[in-house]
Amino acid sequence: MAKPRGFSPNAGEPQANVPRWTSGRECWVFRAGAPDELCGHHPRLIGSALAPGEPLHYLLYSPVFDATDGPFRVGGAPGSHAVGITGSALLVSRDPHGEEPRQTVTTIPLDAVSSVEIGCALALGWFVVRFAGPRGPTSCPVLFRGQGIEHFRAVVRAYRRRGREERSPSDARLGWPKLWQNVPNYIRTELEPLLEKTEQPLAVLRTPERWTAEKRWWSRRPVCASAAGLLVATSHGLLWAASEPRATPDGFSFGVNVTVARPERVRGAAIGSRESLGVLRLTAGGSEAPHDLEVPFDGDDVASAEEIVHLARAWRIPA
Repeated sequence: MAKPRGFSPNAGEPQANVPRWTSGRECWVFRAGAPDELCGHHPRLIGSALAPGEPLHYLLYSPVFDATDGPFRVGGAPGSHAVGITGSALLVSRDPHGEEPRQTVTTIPLDAVSSVEIGCALALGWFVVRFAGPRGPTSCPVLFRGQGIEHFRAVVRAYRRRGREERSPSDARLGWPKLWQNVPNYIRTELEPLLEKTEQPLAVLRTPERWTAEKRWWSRRPVCASAAGLLVATSHGLLWAASEPRATPDGFSFGVNVTVARPERVRGAAIGSRESLGVLRLTAGGSEAPHDLEVPFDGDDVASAEEIVHLARAWRIPA
C-alpha cells in the first residue's frame, strides 16, 4: 500500500488527519492512486468532495507554479492543486501557500461543463474548465509546469470518455495519416495525445497560416495575420487546436491551446465570414454557460465546415 504523502503520523494516531508541512514546491506533477497520497491539505480537500466509496478515474497533484497569466487569455492564481475526475464530476482543490489563508475545493458536475482547455507554451502549462456555476458562467484554471502535461492530458482523456459516443458510417470517416498531412508538428504533438486509440476523425477543418506585410519606417516586415489551427470532429466530440502566431515565417510557435467539447455539449454551429476567410462559429455548453469559438478557414473548405455543422446538429438530438 502506498505511503500517504499528505499527512504526518501522530503518536496516538498512525494516520492522523494532520497536514504535513509542505511548501507546495515539490519537483514535479505526479499521479496519486488515492487522496491520501496527495500532499499537504489536498487529501482532506479532495476526500471531502467524494461520496463514500466513490471511485476516482484519475487523480493528480501539481505543485506551485509562479505565474498568473499566459497566452490565449489564460489566467490563474499561484498555488498547489489536486485535480481528479469521477464518473460525475471534476474536482479541483487549491492551496495558496501564502498570505491568502483559505484552501478551497471546487466540485464541477460533468453535466455543467461547457468545455475544457489544455495547452502549453515553453515551461508553462494550463488546464482550464469552463462551466456553469451557481452565479453563471465561470472557469477553474490551473497553471502548472509544462513537464507535467501528460498527467493533465490523462484527465482530459478521462473526461472525453465519460461522454455519449456518437457513431457514423465508416465510409464517412477520414484516416489519421491523411489528416496529419500538412499539419504543423507543433499542433499535432499537442492534439494527438488527447485521442483514444480507436478514435477516428469524422470531419476536419484547417485554419491556414497567413502573412501580410506591415510597413515600418523605411521597410516592410511580415506579420502573421492568421495562425495555424486545426478543428477535428470525432465520435468523442470536437477538438480545436489553435496556435500562437509566429514572429517570423521561419520561426517557432511556442504555444498551442486545445479546446475540447463533448458531443452532447455542442450547442450550435453556424458559418459566417470575416475579411477574406470563412468562419465557423461554435457554441459549447448550455444556455446558462455558453462558450463561443470562432474557427477561421479557407473558402475552399466550405464543404468541411458544412459537415461539422451537420454533425453538431445531429449531436443535439438525443440518441
